[in-house]
Amino acid sequence: MSFRVFLRRYATKHDLSKVRNIGIIAHIDAGKTTTTERMLYYSGKINRIGDVDQGDTITDYLPQERSRGITIQSAAISFNWKKDFKINLIDTPGHADFTFEVIRSLKVLDGCVAILDSVAGVEAQTEKVWKQSTGLPKICFLNKMDRVGAGFSRTVKELVVKMNIRALLINTPIFTVDPVTKESKFNGVLDLIYGKQLIWDTNDPDKISVTDIDEEHEGYEDLVKGREALVETLGETDETIIDRFFNDANGEYLNVSPEALNKSIRQATLSLSATPVLCGASFRNIGVQPLLDAIVNYLPSPSEARPPELNHKELSITQNPKTGLVLNKNPNLCVALAFKVITDAIRGTMIFIRVYSGVLRSNHTVYNTTTGVKFKIGKLVIMHANIPEEGNELYPGDIGVLTGSNVSDNIRTGDTLVTHVTKKDGLRSFDKKKELTLKINPIEIPPPVFNAAIEPKTLGNKKPMEDALNQLTREDPSLVVTQDEETGQTLLSGMGELHLDIARDRLLNELNAQVDVGRVIVSYKEALNFTSKEKTVETDDGYRLTAVIEPLDEESRANPAANEEWYTLANDNNYMIMEQHSQYDQDKNWPFQVPYVAIVNSLLPSCLVALQRGGKIGGFPLASCVVRIKNDWEVPIDATSISPLLSISRQLLTNILIEEDQSNYSVLEPIMNVDVNVQQQDMGPVIQDLSSARKANILSIDDENNVSTNESNIKFQQVADEMWLPKDSTMEFAKLGKEGQATKMVRAQAPLKEMVAYNNKIRSITQGRGSFNMYYHGMQPVTHDRVKSVLADYHH
Repeated sequence: MSFRVFLRRYATKHDLSKVRNIGIIAHIDAGKTTTTERMLYYSGKINRIGDVDQGDTITDYLPQERSRGITIQSAAISFNWKKDFKINLIDTPGHADFTFEVIRSLKVLDGCVAILDSVAGVEAQTEKVWKQSTGLPKICFLNKMDRVGAGFSRTVKELVVKMNIRALLINTPIFTVDPVTKESKFNGVLDLIYGKQLIWDTNDPDKISVTDIDEEHEGYEDLVKGREALVETLGETDETIIDRFFNDANGEYLNVSPEALNKSIRQATLSLSATPVLCGASFRNIGVQPLLDAIVNYLPSPSEARPPELNHKELSITQNPKTGLVLNKNPNLCVALAFKVITDAIRGTMIFIRVYSGVLRSNHTVYNTTTGVKFKIGKLVIMHANIPEEGNELYPGDIGVLTGSNVSDNIRTGDTLVTHVTKKDGLRSFDKKKELTLKINPIEIPPPVFNAAIEPKTLGNKKPMEDALNQLTREDPSLVVTQDEETGQTLLSGMGELHLDIARDRLLNELNAQVDVGRVIVSYKEALNFTSKEKTVETDDGYRLTAVIEPLDEESRANPAANEEWYTLANDNNYMIMEQHSQYDQDKNWPFQVPYVAIVNSLLPSCLVALQRGGKIGGFPLASCVVRIKNDWEVPIDATSISPLLSISRQLLTNILIEEDQSNYSVLEPIMNVDVNVQQQDMGPVIQDLSSARKANILSIDDENNVSTNESNIKFQQVADEMWLPKDSTMEFAKLGKEGQATKMVRAQAPLKEMVAYNNKIRSITQGRGSFNMYYHGMQPVTHDRVKSVLADYHH
């Protein structure tokens, strides 16, 4: 079959313009899973609405998720909207401990729905996930408008100022007064695009009353002002809408057609110049259908999405509106990214992938560019939360699953897979230098900050324990298992206390591991202060290796030398550098039986193990180090296996570290960004406690609703002050706390060790009025006066 014939069949079968890959991001408890459940119901995917509190939602299917009422693991599900559109949705966790789930999900998404709690407004974790999704077009959904204290206009203003965006109001809230209780009740929205009032029947989730807004309607004034604001905001970046306003609409804002508005809003959203904002109350089934309409109207298809990051900057990327991405001018090339691994009780290991170019078919042979291994895949699966549906093909933009023992053994999170569209192409016609070494959208794993010791109950439980830990870390690479070679103790490291608590729960109750789990303690590292002594090892059978270990230089990593190749060593911000060989070129005059990638892959584990052995102060694993393999290495020309290189390199690197003087090591500890919301009356005690007991560095103290005074925030504060917003009674009290006191935001940085159990302390100091959010900043050297207390705490 010619490619032209294939293209014709492909284009009629799969319309990329109708596909949306989106993620739901938000602060914890903003209503992500509740909103997702309503989307599935209104799309016809499910016929009954689940409840987070009842533990029967589709996307929260892990026992720990259902018992705790929180999302722990991102879940992928596909459904159709209005028949023509296919939405691939990923529901992500909101808790900071599971930030890696958000990071890896964002790597394969084309757009996001940011959900905000209209009572709480823009929360610290909202700001964090917003920054993590920089570059992705977004829609904002202001949820929980039915709650007491919900403020639509107040939350929109916070969005504009804190996120530095221009908001496009797609709809605004409608409240009615209960004739009996006289209370104001949220029950619908004013659609500013189509000029209609939508009222939901809270007793019947499928019943909506739609009314045209005319001059006699009480919402007419808001419609006129809202339309005016919308057209003028769009006109700042789109001259076409101005032409439509003057020529087609005769200078009347209400006469601008919905089609013209939607086209302009879509253009503004995709160019990141503005963000559509909608409102609703998902738990009351209000506002979800307009949100689904906005997703298909304003968020990008795979052929409109930002191109993926590639390790070869010179490799060309073009967009074909029918077939999606074309990489390296090769229309037959299929490229996919493995971004998640789970273990199913029936199907075994399941690898989630996103296809970027070409078509991936069942039973094709694929090549893993990370490991240099080729293998045959089995059946392809489309996941609907934890319910699989088998398929034969995955198209560009599709999110699917690979299963079977072949994929289990050969793919891990972050691996790039390549193959050809048709079987007869095989792997022979690949561009070896670019396509077979292609890495797409690299996934960086944040360093773990807490440890817990894991011990088998008996010697016979050791192997099952290791198998269970291997499954945990395979599914969640932000969990790290290390072993102290001197004591034999196994440590499990994670992103937070809750993260490790969930891991412990799964080990004991789901994986039935017979283990004892120790107390959770802060994770410390060591680093080299100066470059180590260079050391060489030579063997009689023809192996030679020279290496040196250096402190990481971020500038060198960002701008590597032409003769260097950098390889990440998973966690702890460690890298290996392979210098280009002084005699051989891997692409031209390569004389060895074994490929270059095999030599690299034999050295990477040695580097990892050597650095994990730890430094000389506290035996902590080394971080922010670079292992440099010099350009004079040798292996036997006729060697078909280079397994000896593994033991030789491990011993060489271990000896380098052993011979280094203790004075060349320093202890590193995790430093956290801390944002404390506190009323004016509690400022003194809170700052005193942070500065003294918490060893914190106070960065700023600002009004809670105007956190930053940099130039950009001042600009958008002006935008927020000048934009039209509907009346909102909570605006008057936006800057006041529970007792009429001005609310302040204290931003600080503090050692994680000193912030353990801070929640109890802040509640005690402020009598329950204060709250805080904490997230990882980076590793910093422990001050000399604190080293002894750190060592005593760790080895207690």
